[in-house]
Amino acid sequence: MQAAIAAACAEADALPEQRLLNTDLDALVAYFLDKHSAQVPILDRESMSATHHERQIEVYDQWDNRTVRVPGEAYDFELPFTGDPGFFKLRPNTYNLNPPAASVEGQVLRFTIADRALTPEGVKQHVDQLIGSIEQYLGWHREMWAGYPAQLEREVRQRIAERSTRLLQQKNSVAALAGLGIKIREKVGDARTFVPPTIKQKIQPQLPPMRPALPPEPTLDQSVYENILGIIRGAGRSIEQSSSRTRGLDEETLRDMFLVPLNAHFGNATGEAFNVNGKTDIMIRHDGGNIFVAEFKIWGGDKHFLATIDQLLSYLSWRDTKTAIVVFNRNVGFSAVVAKMRDLVKTHPAYVKGPARLDETSDSYVFSLPQDKDRQVTVALLAFDLGVKA
Repeated sequence: MQAAIAAACAEADALPEQRLLNTDLDALVAYFLDKHSAQVPILDRESMSATHHERQIEVYDQWDNRTVRVPGEAYDFELPFTGDPGFFKLRPNTYNLNPPAASVEGQVLRFTIADRALTPEGVKQHVDQLIGSIEQYLGWHREMWAGYPAQLEREVRQRIAERSTRLLQQKNSVAALAGLGIKIREKVGDARTFVPPTIKQKIQPQLPPMRPALPPEPTLDQSVYENILGIIRGAGRSIEQSSSRTRGLDEETLRDMFLVPLNAHFGNATGEAFNVNGKTDIMIRHDGGNIFVAEFKIWGGDKHFLATIDQLLSYLSWRDTKTAIVVFNRNVGFSAVVAKMRDLVKTHPAYVKGPARLDETSDSYVFSLPQDKDRQVTVALLAFDLGVKA
């Protein structure tokens, strides 16, 4: 456990300055939590299977004081599991003197029950005892590792924060020295408070896998989609921390504030960059169709929110598209509004699955298109708190 935490902290220390100073702290911490997570195995008993064999087995001959092989039978069991198989090689702090025995091969536990003659009841009893012992050890591991995520988050966050503070102090010293008339040359990759991209990122739509009787449709690459969502979340947090005058702007003006960083990253000379369509849409168009659409709305209650989902899906036609809904809250009790939206999403008739958590106030869901249930679309729901409008 300590080695995993030390490895995460060492990786945080090795981050380039520009990456460290220009990435949201919560997003960095979430990255390390995900990368260095430790999942205690969960047995999939419903998928357990066995094969029966006639087999020579070893028994002890008390008269001759030796082991001999005699005819018998055996059941070879395979028990799948999810999680980190490395836990089966660790002894938890709590243990007994009769640990379970099985072999670990990939994501499967293998064990054998053999004897001269076996009864179904006896085999079942033996299996239950062995699995019960394995579950007992895994339970001890869960107790032992329960505090690991919090400890990992605390130490990584502290390490990143301390290094960020140290780097900023150093840069202040450099700036002070430059103010005394000493010219400081900027080194390659030097971090600044805001770093505009030197090379525009061109969005390259990727063709999805071919399907029978369906023409190929352009779609947005997943890494570009995640990059877009990251830029939107970063811009939203900046607005949350801005002055009350900025937070009090109307829906359309707030929307336009997101166009600047998006076009700064992806350019506006490709014919595929971000543009405005209608009152609150931000979209990417390609070959006459929409491959990314974002709806920006101020929270206005249940019906207004569900109508926003309807409006978003109506734009997508027959495209397998990645989308986003950005909601600005001006009500008291932001946590309650976020929880309400997460509940409402699941009531929509086009809802398929989710959420996949992006951060404390952002999730990703899968919907089907109303006009074609077989077409699924990813909808990211991003919420930002603007405070109560005076």
